[in-house]
Amino acid sequence: MSGTKPDILWAPHQVDRFVVCDSELSLYHVESTVNSELKAGSLRLSEDSAATLLSINSDTPYMKCVAWYLNYDPECLLAVGQANGRVVLTSLGQDHNSKFRDLIGKEFVPKHARQCNTLAWNPLDSNWLAAGLDKHRADFSVLIWDICSKYTPDIIPMEKVRLSAGETETTLLVTKPLYELGQNDACLSLCWLPRDQKLLLAGMHRNLAIFDLRNTSQKMFVNTKAVQGVTVDPYFHDRVASFYEGQVAIWDLRKFEKPVLTLTEQPKPLTKVAWCPTRTGLLATLTRDSNIIRLYDMQHTPTPIGDETEPTIIERSVQPCDNYIASFAWHPTSQNRMIVVTPNRTMSDFTVFERISLAWSPITSLMWACGRHLYECTEEENDNSLEKDIATKMRLRALSRYGLDTEQVWRNHILAGNEDPQLKSLWYTLHYILCVVNFQMNQIEMFLKFVERSVCKYTECLICKYKLYNAKLQTKIV
Repeated sequence: MSGTKPDILWAPHQVDRFVVCDSELSLYHVESTVNSELKAGSLRLSEDSAATLLSINSDTPYMKCVAWYLNYDPECLLAVGQANGRVVLTSLGQDHNSKFRDLIGKEFVPKHARQCNTLAWNPLDSNWLAAGLDKHRADFSVLIWDICSKYTPDIIPMEKVRLSAGETETTLLVTKPLYELGQNDACLSLCWLPRDQKLLLAGMHRNLAIFDLRNTSQKMFVNTKAVQGVTVDPYFHDRVASFYEGQVAIWDLRKFEKPVLTLTEQPKPLTKVAWCPTRTGLLATLTRDSNIIRLYDMQHTPTPIGDETEPTIIERSVQPCDNYIASFAWHPTSQNRMIVVTPNRTMSDFTVFERISLAWSPITSLMWACGRHLYECTEEENDNSLEKDIATKMRLRALSRYGLDTEQVWRNHILAGNEDPQLKSLWYTLHYILCVVNFQMNQIEMFLKFVERSVCKYTECLICKYKLYNAKLQTKIV
C-alpha cells in the first residue's frame, strides 16, 4: 500500500461507512441523495449516493495492509500492518468504552523487522489476529496474536506515545505471539477457513499451506505460484481463489492437489480478487492500470468437481469509472453493490446488475429473473373482452368448452362470453343449417324405408342393403 495506490474497505457491521487507506485512514459516511441535494463538502459517489468525511487518522505511517475488526464492539477498531512488521491497533470512531480503550495504540512486534504483507482476523475467535510477514532466515513469517493478552512476561511498557490530539498515554508492546508458523519462509496472503477456527490458509513463497493450530508441527500444502490474494468463497467454504501474475486459480480444499480451474486474465498482472458476499459464486478481479473489473459467475453447486468436469463459467466485465481503478470492495449486505477508488482517491458507488432471464408461460404471462427477485407480468382482468389478446381469448374459450355443445349448437356463443354479435349470428346460422339438413336427412331416410318395404320382401336382399348403406353414408358426409 502506498500513497499512489489506496485501498478501500467497507465496515463489516456499519453498512453506511467505509474507510480509504493510503498514507492515512479516512472514514466516510454514505448517504442517499435521492430526495435531497448534495451537502456542502460531500463527495458524489453515484446519482443516488454521496459520501461525507467523518474523521482522519494519520497516527500509523508506513501502512502496508489494513484489516477491520470483525466483531460489533468496538465498531471502528482497525489493525494496521506496517513496513517494519509491527501491527498497530487504531480507531476511527468516538467509542470511549473502557473495556476496549486499552486496545487503541497497542502494538504487536516481531523479533526481526521486515514488512507486514497481510492481516486476517479470525471470524469466530475475534481476538485472534494473523499477520503475514516477509521472509527472515531466523524467524517465522506467520504470527498469530491475541489482542487481549495481558499477562505474558513478554509484554513490556512502552515509552509514552504522543497522539494526534497532543495527549500522552502509556501503551504496551506485545512481543510474544500465540502461534509462530512458516519458519524461514515468506507469507504473502492469509485467510481463516470458516469451517474450523483452528485452520489457517496461507499463501507462502512457493506453496499454499493449511496450518492446523492444534498441531503446528504439521501442515498440508501444495506447490504453486498462485499464492497471492487467497480468499474463501463465503457460500462454499471449500472453494478458494488465489492468483499469480495474470492468472486466477480456483481450488477445492477437498481435492487440494491441483486447481480445479484456472482463469486466464489479460497480460497485465492482477492486483485483487474478491468473492461477492451477497451472491453465490461471483468472483471479481482487477488488473493493474485498468478501469475494468472482470466478473466470473460460477454456476456449479459445491459438489466435488471431477477431473473430467469443467464448471460452467460466465465471464463479463463492468466499467465503474473512466479512470484507472486502484482497488474495490464489495458491500457486505447490499446485493451486488461495490465501491471503487482511483489512485487520486476518486470514488464511485455502483451496483452490478444481474443478467436477466425471460420466459413466457403457457398462459401468456411474462416472467423474468434478476438476482434474487422474480417478476411476473400478467394481463389484467377486465370486462371488455375485445381488449384481450387473441391467445387469452382462445384459452378462456377452451376452458369453457367452447364449440363442444353439438346438441344445442346455438349455445356455443354463450360459452364464448355472449359479447360478440357476429359470433352469435354465426352460431345461430350454423344451428339453422344443421336443423334443415337434419330435416332433409330424416325425409330421405323415411323414403328409403318406404321403398325397402314396398319393393323388396326379403330382408337379406343385397341391393336394398347397399342402397341403404349409401344413403346413410351420404347423410353423415353432409
